[in-house]
Amino acid sequence: MSTAGSRELDALRARVAELERELAHARAPGRVAAAAGGPDAPARDPGSARGSALVEEARRRLDEGEQAAQMGNWLWELGQSSIIWSRQLFRILGRDPETDTPSTETFLEAVHPDDRERLHAGLQLANETGEGSGAIAFRVRHRDGTVRECLLSSLPLVEGAGPPSRFFGAVVDLTERRRAEQELRRSERMLKEAQRIAHVGSWSYDIASRTIRWSEELYHILGVDPSVRPTFELFAGLIHPEDRHRVFGGAETASPLGIASPVECRVVRPSSGELRHVQMAAQLVMDDAGTITGLVGTSLDITERRRLEEQLLHSQKLEAIGRLAGGVAHDFNNMLTAIFGHRELAVRKVPAASPIAEHLTQIGTAAERAAALTRQLLAFARKQLIQPSVVDPNALILGVEPLLRPLVGEDVELVVLPGSQIWPIHIDRGQFEQLLMNLAVNARDAMPGGGRLVIETANRALGAGDGVWGPEIEPGDYVELTVTDTGQGIDDAVQKYVFEPFFTTKEPGKGSGLGLATCHGIVKQHDGHIWFASAPGQGTRFTICFPRVRGVPCEQPARATAAAVGGVETVLVVEDEAQVRELCVAALRSFGYSVLAARSGKEAIALAAAYPGPIHLLVSDVVLPDARGPALSAMLARARAPLPVLYASGYTEDALLQTDLLDGVAHFLAKPYTPTQLAKAVRAVLDASAQARRAKGSGDAPPPAPTAERLQ
Repeated sequence: MSTAGSRELDALRARVAELERELAHARAPGRVAAAAGGPDAPARDPGSARGSALVEEARRRLDEGEQAAQMGNWLWELGQSSIIWSRQLFRILGRDPETDTPSTETFLEAVHPDDRERLHAGLQLANETGEGSGAIAFRVRHRDGTVRECLLSSLPLVEGAGPPSRFFGAVVDLTERRRAEQELRRSERMLKEAQRIAHVGSWSYDIASRTIRWSEELYHILGVDPSVRPTFELFAGLIHPEDRHRVFGGAETASPLGIASPVECRVVRPSSGELRHVQMAAQLVMDDAGTITGLVGTSLDITERRRLEEQLLHSQKLEAIGRLAGGVAHDFNNMLTAIFGHRELAVRKVPAASPIAEHLTQIGTAAERAAALTRQLLAFARKQLIQPSVVDPNALILGVEPLLRPLVGEDVELVVLPGSQIWPIHIDRGQFEQLLMNLAVNARDAMPGGGRLVIETANRALGAGDGVWGPEIEPGDYVELTVTDTGQGIDDAVQKYVFEPFFTTKEPGKGSGLGLATCHGIVKQHDGHIWFASAPGQGTRFTICFPRVRGVPCEQPARATAAAVGGVETVLVVEDEAQVRELCVAALRSFGYSVLAARSGKEAIALAAAYPGPIHLLVSDVVLPDARGPALSAMLARARAPLPVLYASGYTEDALLQTDLLDGVAHFLAKPYTPTQLAKAVRAVLDASAQARRAKGSGDAPPPAPTAERLQ
């Protein structure tokens, strides 16, 4: 018999004993035989008013108790072949005491058809053996179609010697209890799911029995097999030795009452030795008298949160370094512009045979190296002006492959494996080539004794919930570029630093530490993602993904055209850096241009208003002390007439200007530049403006403005 059935039988025996006591009181003045027949049996000795009152009181109390317990009883008089039901039994069976006569047939009629034969057999067996029926579960179907779950139990009543003359039974309505049990199980399932989703486990500790209980999720968090019996000693032993003093409030011996709440600690999983970061919280449990009886607590697995926080901090650190690098590169580009310009002007005045010419050559070489360094800084900071176009990545890789082979050396096998029908991407061609060359140089340095370098492309479709590349990448179509070497690999201790500028494992003088930082900046500036997998002695694999471009054909690279650099037009130069401004004035005048120079936007407007002749071109720095280049251009257009503009800067963060540059509306010259490059850019903008005016005068649409030359 089930535990639930045993409990119901015990309740039935207790109910019979209670009924017998009530009836004993009722029989005191005279015999009221009917009392033993059930609460609804009529009194056979109505002569005793006190006895009748006691019987009625017993009937009322029993009916109230049965309603509260959802239990109805019945009495079967075997000798009289009569059955008596309590009021609550009528209710449970869904029958009317005014119209339905208690009988075995009426009872079985209320039983669900699928359970009727089984219940009838059980009652017959109890009658034949003279023993109780035990606990029989069955269903009742009311006349309105509702179904109730019930439990029937019966006991024989024996008076004196001989077989039982009566059977007393009870029917318990379990419907609400079953619903409550189902709701409890559902709540338990929901709690388990919630703990699993939230990675939080719960535990409880009882002081009296010194027992601890764990939730299912806590087993998973701690890495303990669910078959292992939990103990507090096991729980304490899983906490990292260095963290135990914080968890247990500095207690020398681990004690549950010493748990500090809340506190973060590390847990060492016994099976794998893996470290998990866990946040512990505990609360004392007290009884009504205020005595501490135990503790309840939670253990939240915050390992993933820790990892994301570290990624965020690393990203913020790189962002801060990037802002610093951008500012430094901006100022340095101004100085390099002056160096390049005055060096070129000096070369024009110095005979080729002069010993000074060699010094000027060395100055130019050093300036070129410094300019390359600033470009790397700007690429890392994602502040380098880019002019992306829709390109075929396979074509770019195959185009740069001849440059990579001598770069990696003869002892490194270079293998290029372009994928089939690779999707187009949106990227600056020059920066894509720089990305590949930096990765190739990094791989070459990791293989001093030779090895194999493989460059591959593939199309990847990332769906929702697909964690192939990590949670920071949105679902969509991507082009995957992988660069794999068989080199020395990267130590775990330095892997988190590889994308930081100026970090290098090479000897002093062997590298600037900007190669991978530049790669990171280039990829991020084009909305891509980059990460790597490496281990000491097992090589390194860099994986880069760029978003796929749809519906736009790949652009072909434009061919450079030679252009005259001199002219007689008037150019307004606006530059706040004195050395750069003086260089621009001297350089343009050396090519025949008339030049007006201003230090700020306000000064430029005043100068333009006072100048009587025409101004053909505005050459302006993007960022001025009192205005931005595009705003100055708009003010001059309102004061005089719209002017063609050539913007110059070390970098620009002006989103509107960048859009105009990408659309071919604006012209830009990147610092540092030489006087010749400045003159070529000025001539290109002036010629484009003149061509647009002629086209407008003839009624034709003007051609797109050519992009001014940029110093790469």
